[in-house]
Amino acid sequence: MVISYSIKFLKNSFFFKFRFEKFYWFISSDNYIVLGGRDQQQNDLLVKRHLRSGDLYVHADLHGATSVIIKNPTGNGVPPRTLQEAGILACCHSAAWEAKVPAPAYWVKHDQVSKTAPTGEYITTGAFMIRGLKYVC
Repeated sequence: MVISYSIKFLKNSFFFKFRFEKFYWFISSDNYIVLGGRDQQQNDLLVKRHLRSGDLYVHADLHGATSVIIKNPTGNGVPPRTLQEAGILACCHSAAWEAKVPAPAYWVKHDQVSKTAPTGEYITTGAFMIRGLKYVC
């Protein structure tokens, strides 16, 4: 009885994986879950499957940077500290970090991110169209 309980406890506590653990992720200082893609396919997956209404999309202002999502289930405003932490994640996982070049990060609302391109253009895997205003983190 004790052995089966301890094995069940170990299985539940140490080997349990959340569905978002395949991405870069952390819990912000204000208790928001922040997710980032590791490559182009994960960036697509994040935006297509995990970006919901109320969430925010954060990206470094460079080509090839990771897409970062701040999960906001309540839909209320996200504190500036969380926006800054997500912007740091986006900049740290970009080409600017290795080149030691400062790069700004911006955030937009979920409905400003689109995979549809203007007529005659093509959007590659991991790339998105941002419509509207971009807010600097």
